[in-house]
Amino acid sequence: MHTNNFLPALILTLFLFAGNFSLFGQQDTGSSVTISATADIFSKYIWRGQDYGHTPSLQPGLSASWHDFVIGAWGAFRLSGDGDDELDFYITKTVGPVSLSIWDYWSYSKSNPSKYFNYNTETTSHLLEGQVLLSGGEKLPFNILGSWLFYGADPSKSIYVELQYVQPINNSQLTFFAGYQVKGNYYAPGRGFVNMGVTLIQPMASARKYSMDLLLSLIANPENKSVFFTVGLSLYNN
Repeated sequence: MHTNNFLPALILTLFLFAGNFSLFGQQDTGSSVTISATADIFSKYIWRGQDYGHTPSLQPGLSASWHDFVIGAWGAFRLSGDGDDELDFYITKTVGPVSLSIWDYWSYSKSNPSKYFNYNTETTSHLLEGQVLLSGGEKLPFNILGSWLFYGADPSKSIYVELQYVQPINNSQLTFFAGYQVKGNYYAPGRGFVNMGVTLIQPMASARKYSMDLLLSLIANPENKSVFFTVGLSLYNN
């Protein structure tokens, strides 16, 4: 196998293994795998202050967690609009309050019919990211995210950091965030704040197996002088 194809093949293999393992390991709760599924729909697809042209956007997710590891897949598919569709794979290891992740982002469309296993640095549509998340927990409701796009479609290898403040309000949750591009030009032409705003998560319905939340986000990208207001519904298994 070509070394450039190693990461997605490894994640896919581990994910399939995890699915089989969970079927046979349920009796031993210490070694069982937990499967999580989500199905979201948003009025627009905005990521780190970038508008990806989905109006609206269907965003499914599937993950398997075992001990401190999580492997998963996530997608964003436009129901209308002219943006690229997206399919991502990731693997995460959590150590205490720190989560270390590698993401493989891949985008494609009819106008950009890239091949999945094309990892040539000059023609690929993949972005490989190293990510670190430090969670403060309930006692310190701050999170710090660090991201480095170290390979692929961003030649500038952008570095992005984000500070989050989480505030529960009754049965809802407000998350304030401020994201800054430290290096590169993926999110904006240069250094600066590219993703600032607030997200409200309001539980809508809950059953024995599934729950649904309403999400409202007000997002600004000061560097690009753009502002967005989005609404979404998130369905997930309990």
